[in-house]
Amino acid sequence: MQLNRDDHNLLKVALWSAVLIWAAWVFFLSAQTASESKSLSGQTIRIVAKMVIPEFEQLPQELQASIVSSWQHIARKTAHALLYFGLGILCMTALLQHSLEMKLRIAIALGISIGYAIADEMHQLFVDGRGAQFSDICIDAGGALMGVLLVVMVQGLWGRRSGNRGERERVYE
Repeated sequence: MQLNRDDHNLLKVALWSAVLIWAAWVFFLSAQTASESKSLSGQTIRIVAKMVIPEFEQLPQELQASIVSSWQHIARKTAHALLYFGLGILCMTALLQHSLEMKLRIAIALGISIGYAIADEMHQLFVDGRGAQFSDICIDAGGALMGVLLVVMVQGLWGRRSGNRGERERVYE
């Protein structure tokens, strides 16, 4: 299905708006103080714990707190990876609407995502109780890379399925 010029421009605006909204959400989460962030992680962990440990709510409060505490690190690092996985997907999807070689699209999507990860970690230096961690940038970059690669793979499969040779070739430029 081909879009007319106005619809294609509207699609570009919508996709880049989604990137900006996602980035704003990441900024909002990073602007939380350490105690606010830990509380949000704890609430999320409790939801997950109830799904994977059916008797979680019947456990003594001390044991529940211990489980939540022991899962904090992995939950926070997973959140980093997932947030930047989403950013990578959104950036790459938006860039597919531009007439660029695929390698350049990938580089730009990763550049935006990793650049934002670096800026986000620097931002956390100014938030009460938070700090910048190089390991978080690496986790963010890995998440972004996985998101970008997922879009490239789906685009490649879609191009093959539709029999659109031009799309398929563009994916591997």
